Amino acid sequence: MTTSQSVRKTAIDGLIHANKANKFNKAQARAGYVNSLMLLSLLVLSVLLASFNAQSAGSDRPPFFKIQYQGKQAYLLGSIHIGRDDFYPMPTQIEQAFGDAKALVVEADIAKANVPALLKRYGLSQIGDVTSSSNALHQYCVNNAALCQALSGYAPWLKAAQISLYRFGSLGYQADFGVDSYWVAKKGARPLLELESVAFQFELISSFKPKTQQLMLEEAIAADDAEMLALISAWRAGDSKALADIMSEQADAAPELVTELLWRRNHNMTAKIIELFDANKDQLFIVIGAGHLVGEQAIPDLLKAKGAMITECWKNDCN
Repeated sequence: MTTSQSVRKTAIDGLIHANKANKFNKAQARAGYVNSLMLLSLLVLSVLLASFNAQSAGSDRPPFFKIQYQGKQAYLLGSIHIGRDDFYPMPTQIEQAFGDAKALVVEADIAKANVPALLKRYGLSQIGDVTSSSNALHQYCVNNAALCQALSGYAPWLKAAQISLYRFGSLGYQADFGVDSYWVAKKGARPLLELESVAFQFELISSFKPKTQQLMLEEAIAADDAEMLALISAWRAGDSKALADIMSEQADAAPELVTELLWRRNHNMTAKIIELFDANKDQLFIVIGAGHLVGEQAIPDLLKAKGAMITECWKNDCN
């Protein structure tokens, strides 16, 4: 196998099989890779300027809420879809809430999807090779020829996703250690419920205009390492304002992306959560990309508007 063939296999396998060999659970892949956190991890890194500070998992404060609705309750955790082993175990309050839950809810269950078929249908480029038309991508490919050759022929959104994964990997953060992966691996006999589907997410993101997809690719390349690390720091610190500011900035830079990938999905997932409350009497543990839980039209606010009581668990102990 040549170097380019090897890199190509590694890059695409990273999307298809991100969790099949991870330490948490070889039988499960991480749920919902192509989801709203791409707004954070792929598209808006350049607007997050907080400093990065390492910290232990026990002192992490990711977005975490208690939901009470018509006599039932659930916990809602904002996730990030890459990580490293020092993210775990998560803070005691979160681990205890999961221990009491009778079902795990994620955005999408990749184990139910035919991902190779979805990649073939939605992951191939329909707009030609953009390398020659993008100075940033051309320069990146000069320095990363094997990776770019491996991704040749794929859609800009998929190139953006893979370049972002590759760059986070070089900083020590892997999809194998993503937060949703951790909980899927720990679910045991609990049912795994989904708010959307992998097919829906692939179809959605592949439908974006060429200009929007090109922006995604350029942003994946343009963010410097400090900004990428700052994103992780903001999530670990539970800096909702910093994360909300990212959403606000992105609304100006890519309105299609925010409207379709974030806000419309926020309303749809809120409705689905209410349906799950109606259909389940036992406690739920819900894991959704952190970008959905902060800023304008955030899911906690939408749930509150539907009559739910929302408690921020770092301000008030929820256990």
